[in-house]
Amino acid sequence: RPGRAEFLVSDNGPGIPEAERGKVFQRFYRVEASRSQRPGNGLGLSLVQAVVALHAGDITLEDNAPGLCVRLGLPR
Repeated sequence: RPGRAEFLVSDNGPGIPEAERGKVFQRFYRVEASRSQRPGNGLGLSLVQAVVALHAGDITLEDNAPGLCVRLGLPR
């Protein structure tokens, strides 16, 4: 879009199920109990979303088949 910078980050890992994509922006939320054995607090994406919102941007999560694609847009 004109006047916006867009960044895409993608991987080919297990991804995030569509039903849980909105939840991962909540503080302390972690996807699937089977992944909970990995260290972490579930704060990463909630912090990213807060910084992006502070700069009037937006962030969306999409399927990368396989994996996840994170689309981040910021005003220029």
